[in-house]
Amino acid sequence: MKRIPIIIDCDPGVDDSYAIALANSHPGFEIVALTAVEGNVPAVLTRYNCLCLDETFDIGAKVAYGATVPLVRPYFREESVTHGEGGVGGIQFPEPQKQPEEKAAWDVIYEEAVKYNGELVLFAVGPLTNIATALRKYPDLPKYLKKFVIMGGGTFGNVTATGAKAEFNIWVDPLAAKEVFEKLEVYMVGLNATHAAAVEAKDFDEMIEITSKGTNRASDFLNKLSKFSKENSFERGQDNNVIHDALAIASEINPDVVKYEKHYVWVEDREIENVGETVIEKEGKEPNCWVAMDVDQPLFAQMMIDCCRYYAEK
Repeated sequence: MKRIPIIIDCDPGVDDSYAIALANSHPGFEIVALTAVEGNVPAVLTRYNCLCLDETFDIGAKVAYGATVPLVRPYFREESVTHGEGGVGGIQFPEPQKQPEEKAAWDVIYEEAVKYNGELVLFAVGPLTNIATALRKYPDLPKYLKKFVIMGGGTFGNVTATGAKAEFNIWVDPLAAKEVFEKLEVYMVGLNATHAAAVEAKDFDEMIEITSKGTNRASDFLNKLSKFSKENSFERGQDNNVIHDALAIASEINPDVVKYEKHYVWVEDREIENVGETVIEKEGKEPNCWVAMDVDQPLFAQMMIDCCRYYAEK
């Protein structure tokens, strides 16, 4: 079977880690690069985590470093409360042996897209700073992409400073998001979809049990991550049972997981109350964005369980 080349632009991140694990477990994907951006935690940690996750899951992808700050506004909020110390539930990685690419994330994204000549699927599951930078430097990037899928936005938000109208990834760099939505056809897996796919405690219990039987580094990592997610979700009240980023990956592995509707979507980038909101207009404008609306939660939960089984049985 010919594998689909993919790049995951990310800010690991608990849910980013699950997303990378899920993508790597799918026989139809070849992860050709992981590109790091500021977001859930500062760039120094997202970069480190990308290197470590590549080694943990034995991916062998290029790892490239991207933006450390948004295009214009300062980077002034991170989510270590949700994601734990270091960004991945306080889990300590062995010091990585892998070295990052000398080229920046946006250069690697473009070069891989050109290399695969329209076959590359690009996932962006963090703020869109790297993608906007790539589009500024390489305006012809869109013609080399097969598909562009994000975890971000949606019909409601989770940033209280905006009255819960903006989702975190878009809010961190709203100008980048605005430019990306204007230049690319976006498949948007937003909070309305990810919350509908929330994993239940019993699912985490199964993931923990399965990975406890594994004897490799990847299985051990997922065991610790699943324990963190369960505890942080159901005992501490965080939303780690909503494995946001993995749903974007799952939507490409199995099209039955997410159902899209096409609408016109634009991003509010002005520093006003709803900055970072993905405004969905269902009438009056030519649709430019595929918006995830319906989710098969049992199917998604089973995919996460099967992902854990994949690594436990390696």
